[in-house]
Formats: sequence, structure tokens, C-alpha cells
Amino acid sequence: MTVLLDPTVISSTVATLCALYLMFRVVQKPGNLALRAAWLGTQSFAFSLCLGLLNYGAEATRPVSSTTRFIGTTQHMLAMIGIYLAFCAYVFMAYTRDDAVKRVRWHGTALLVVLVVALVPAIAASPEDFTASHVSDHANGPVSSIYLVVFIGYLAVMVGAAALLAWKWSRLADEPWIRRGLVMGTIGYVLAAGYCAVRTALIVLDLIDRPILIKDGAVTGWLITASLPFVVVGITVPGWGPRLAAALRWWAMQRTHRRLYPLWSALTSAHPHVRMSIGPSRLGGWTLRRFNRPWLAHWLDEKWAVEDLSLRLHLRVVQIWDARRALLDHCDAADYDRALDDPRLRRRRPDVRAAFAEAAMLAAGLRRHQAGERPLRTGGHPVPDGAATADLAANVTWLRHVAAGLELR
Repeated sequence: MTVLLDPTVISSTVATLCALYLMFRVVQKPGNLALRAAWLGTQSFAFSLCLGLLNYGAEATRPVSSTTRFIGTTQHMLAMIGIYLAFCAYVFMAYTRDDAVKRVRWHGTALLVVLVVALVPAIAASPEDFTASHVSDHANGPVSSIYLVVFIGYLAVMVGAAALLAWKWSRLADEPWIRRGLVMGTIGYVLAAGYCAVRTALIVLDLIDRPILIKDGAVTGWLITASLPFVVVGITVPGWGPRLAAALRWWAMQRTHRRLYPLWSALTSAHPHVRMSIGPSRLGGWTLRRFNRPWLAHWLDEKWAVEDLSLRLHLRVVQIWDARRALLDHCDAADYDRALDDPRLRRRRPDVRAAFAEAAMLAAGLRRHQAGERPLRTGGHPVPDGAATADLAANVTWLRHVAAGLELR
């Protein structure tokens, strides 16, 4: 469990999942340059973090091996390439294709220069020098510390540029999920800027021989863990966010449709003339053809419908109100008042108490109707304000409370 909660493990897992999703999107839209850049950037981040896992415990060997040195240097190079590609993704989203290509080429040239400048001290440093900077002893590793300063400096510049670009266009974007993705990216880049600031401060304090009160990885590792998911998820969320929201809406409607079933069934069984079917669903039709059981197909469509839920839910609400009006001649307002004064309901909210009292009145009316009693013609109790309105959400909320109260009867 401790290993799974390691910052690098968390970050690499999130980056890998987002890279796989972006690869799927690139296959669908191969001509989208923003998607290509986002996928390659996320892939670079994922590779960089996975390489970091290979170097765990390498500081126990003094000096570090050439393999550890190669992995550490490659990890930082991939991180710089990743931030460049992530910035390119925003550029392709914000500017016209020709303008974006010019900006991307200019920044690509700058990246190549920075990579060369960073590699020179990384390669030239002696094994002892590189080992010292690897374990955050920068005072004894001045040459390799130059390489780290170049890395952090480039990261800081690109993070700042990406944060400004993401924040600027988040205020101009019309599509809500694109705006949310850009805001998430901005948060991630601000946290990445915090990583750069902390890492720079630690190097400077070590070089000037000042006391360092915190351990390097204890802060920077969690800053990476906090920033990278915001960046990569912000890039991908415009693609899967609407689908997730639609799935959640579908689940909410299906659950509500199912929870209203007992109330609908009780009322419309007493007055079946209010029922109006829209025909069997694909699931209900298949069940009817396969098993030749009309009652089973009907039960699946009425309780476990998976399609046309918006229409089915709307019809269910309408039919419940129609059946209620037909039942009112057998309802007595005294049943409502007695239930409203029930001491067991005193802790409930007023609207829930009213709904449970409504359920008690309807349950008593159903019993009279089933017993064949003559209509009372008292008209029952009026529905509280806001329940029987044209607002479907208000109707559903009220009827769900009534259905819950009816199940307790």
C-alpha cells in the first residue's frame, strides 16, 4: 500500500492512463495536431516518471552507476520535451494552424538549444559530482548542478507560458468542458511553478551553505503528484467529460425512474386507463421474442428501462399525477392531517413530512378503492405549493419522497 501511494507511482499511473486515452483519440482524429501534441507530451511525462521508478534506491551506491546516470538524465530530458509538447497542444488549440506551426517551430528550436546546454554539464560532470547532485548535495556537485538549474529554468519558463495561455483562453472558451480543462491545466501549471520555485530555493540554499529545513523529495515529489494530474486530466477532460456527465445523467434518470415504480404501479393499477406505453424497448423486445413472456418484457421496461429514459420518466410523472387525480374521490384529508402530526415524522424536513403525509392519504385511498367503498368526494388534501408544477425536477423530487413514504405503509 505504501508503494501504491508513492508520488511517482500515482503520477505515472495517471499519466499513462491519459496517454492511452489520447492515443485512442488520435487514432480517431489523426489530423488533429493538438491531440497529437497532447498525446506525445503525456507519453513523454509517463516515460519520464516510469524511468524515475527505476532509479529508486540508486543513491545507496556511491558513486552512482552509469546506468543510473543515464536514466536520471533521460528522465529530465523527457520532462522538458513533455512540457514543450503540452504547451504545443495549447498553441494548436488557441491559434490558427499556420500561426501555431510558426510558434511551435520557434519553441522547438529553443528546446533543442536548451537540451544541448543541459547535456554538456550532465555529461562533463565527474561521477562524484553527479552523485552529489543526485542526492541533493549541490555544494559538492557544482557542474551537474548547472545542468539541474538549466532544467528547472526551462521548466519554469514553459510552465509560466502554458499557465498564461491556458488561463487566457479559459475565459474566452464557449464550450464548458474545454473551459474546465483549461482551468484545470492552469491549476496544474501553477503547482508546477511551485515545484520549480521550491527546487530552485533548495539548490540555492545548499550552494550558499544555509540550513535546509525540509527534505527535497518530501515536497517536490508531492508537488509533481499534484500538478501533473491536473495538467494531463485537463488536456483530456474535454473528450471524456461530456460522456461522463451524460452517463451520470442517465444513471440519475434510471434510478429515479426505478424509485418511482412502486408509486406508479400502485396508483395506475387502481386506474389503468391512465397508462400510456411508448412501446417496448430493445431489451423488452428481445426478452419478448426470446422467452415469449409479455409480463417479463413489460416489467423490464417499466422498472429497468435503459433507453428513452427522459421520455419514460416524463410519462411516469404525468401518469402518477393523472392517477392521483382519479383517486382523490377515495382520499380523505383527515388521513393527511393525522400522518402530518405523526410524532415519528417530527425530525423530518417539512417537505418530507408533507410527502409522507401525502403517501399515507394515498395509501388509505387505495385501500378504500380496492375494497370497493363508495367515493368520499371530499377531494383529499391539496398538493403543497411547488410540487405539481411544470418543473420536472420539482415533480420528481416531491414524488420520490411520496414513493419512499408509500413503501413504509
